[in-house]
Amino acid sequence: MHSNRLYPSWDQINQLRTPLTAGELALVRYLDLYLPKDKDWTQTNKIEDYKHLKTYNGWLIFVQPFLNGARPDIIIFHPKVGLMIYEVKDWDLKHYKVDKGSLKVNTRDGSYDVKHPKNQVEHYKDNIQNQLVPAIGEAVDLNKKNFGLIKTGIYCNNSTTSECRDVLGTPVKPENFKYFPFIGRDALTVEKLQEVVPDAYRLFSFWKEEWNEELLFWLLPPFHSIEQGTVLTLRGNQSKIAEPQPGHHRIRGVAGSGKTQALAYRAGKLASMSKHVLIVTFNITLWHYIRDMIQRTPFNFRWDQFTFAHFHGFCKDRLNKFGVKWPQGPKRDNYDNDESFEQALEYFFRITIPDKVKSAIRGQSVDCYDAILIDEGQDYYYQWYELLMSYFLTSRDELVVVCDKKQNIYERELDWLDKRVTRIGLDRFKDPYIDLTTSYRLPNRIAEISNRFSEIFGLNQEVKLSKIERTNSLHEHIVWRNVARGQWLNDIFNSYRRLTYSGEHPSDIVILLPTHKIGLQVVHFFKEKKIGVNHVFEDDQELKTNKKIFWMGDSRLKMCTIHSFKGWELLNIVLYIPFITKDSISRMDSIVYTAITRTKANLIIINENPRYEEFGNTLPKKWDDQ
Repeated sequence: MHSNRLYPSWDQINQLRTPLTAGELALVRYLDLYLPKDKDWTQTNKIEDYKHLKTYNGWLIFVQPFLNGARPDIIIFHPKVGLMIYEVKDWDLKHYKVDKGSLKVNTRDGSYDVKHPKNQVEHYKDNIQNQLVPAIGEAVDLNKKNFGLIKTGIYCNNSTTSECRDVLGTPVKPENFKYFPFIGRDALTVEKLQEVVPDAYRLFSFWKEEWNEELLFWLLPPFHSIEQGTVLTLRGNQSKIAEPQPGHHRIRGVAGSGKTQALAYRAGKLASMSKHVLIVTFNITLWHYIRDMIQRTPFNFRWDQFTFAHFHGFCKDRLNKFGVKWPQGPKRDNYDNDESFEQALEYFFRITIPDKVKSAIRGQSVDCYDAILIDEGQDYYYQWYELLMSYFLTSRDELVVVCDKKQNIYERELDWLDKRVTRIGLDRFKDPYIDLTTSYRLPNRIAEISNRFSEIFGLNQEVKLSKIERTNSLHEHIVWRNVARGQWLNDIFNSYRRLTYSGEHPSDIVILLPTHKIGLQVVHFFKEKKIGVNHVFEDDQELKTNKKIFWMGDSRLKMCTIHSFKGWELLNIVLYIPFITKDSISRMDSIVYTAITRTKANLIIINENPRYEEFGNTLPKKWDDQ
């Protein structure tokens, strides 16, 4: 069988180490036979060349595409219409039933919960539109008509469509099956193509062709050549960090010292050695920044050598792969006070989640990595490190943890990272920390101010700033305003106007706020003035998509918590420090320090908190007082 729109090809599919299931094979054959294709497409036109993608007019079929290591069963994609993700099940449905909202399977050993395939396939959809190609998520957020641009479907190979809907279709209203297909073997006929693929004959939609290149990057990762990179200059101890080496290694450095750049260089070199690399952060979007930096490295490699994730996303992906539900977290209503709830929440993320992953993968074949590179190591618990190093490393056993203890805004106990406790695996850290003490990224005045702040307020001083080497400095402005309670909102707006009046584009401005409640107040204030905002703040009435779609490529003014912005940087930062905060004093000190170190040019601080008044009095109060 020959097809020029199937990836991998039929020849490659027939040689797969793990053959497709009977259901996957049946659905792929059906889609390849009947889905509209571009009849003018020739074998010489490589879909990997994005310029050819613009001219393709038909459906492409991807079987177990890479998708950042997730490998869903089947994805079909039309460059002018959108895409659809199929989850294929070869189950005998007589053993399955939905009971009290949970899908259960009956076995000889009893009945137990399994993850509903609808939730599995929607996990892939969420990843695509909210993390891998966040511009799609932004479009959905702005216009709910875009919700159907990515469709999902369930195919049950050993059942009829009626049986599939009766057993698995309970989450979907009958009239909506035309949008969310649940189909069986009897649907695989040419007459029922639109029942299988609702958009099969559609010629256009709200889909934007500008999304295609980024989407294809994840479906069919390209080759990165040396010529695509730029010269990344490594200085000082950055060279030690950038060189791959088996074993476990610890790096700590001051803000702006090039920790992430050195980590990216190491990642690129590892991939050029055909090593599989997991890059894992804490911040949900920070890995995009690291990927962009890897793009600049001067090495030949295939992008499918990498998996990018934040820790909780990595755990969700693993549970989803093995059909295990995300565990139920604690609810505020079940606790007498905030402190008890916070303790339960901390235990849930520190212990419950890693234990759930261990339970899910026990006895299973899992994808392991030749190297695991951890950024934001100060945000990690020992239990997270133990999960990654015990279950997801190959015998090469290369793991790197990068941290800045001054940015320990979650007040993690880092005795494990310092080897001050005896725990499994910590003996693998053979060498002392590699320290980076020179700041290259921060503007000179920002570096000086942040360093002075860390000393005055007693932040961790294990690694001290030794010198500042900033080239191509912009003419930065620093404004610190100590304000009376109640006037902060107008001051924030005036700060925004000051920046835009000076020629700064809204997309280069971020307003950092302490809580979601305050954040929503500011968002509504700006929206009333017809100013578009890309933000992370949520309330109970909103679809919870904003947090996921916060990304640096967005053209609007940005607003988020300091926690969400940690690791990123931007030309212009406006920071609001409230009079009252639930955070401890030491945690608030770390939060303010972290915010200061995120700016590349202009910093405006609106402060209500008496603790920082004296420090603020040493800085300019007006834009022109520089």
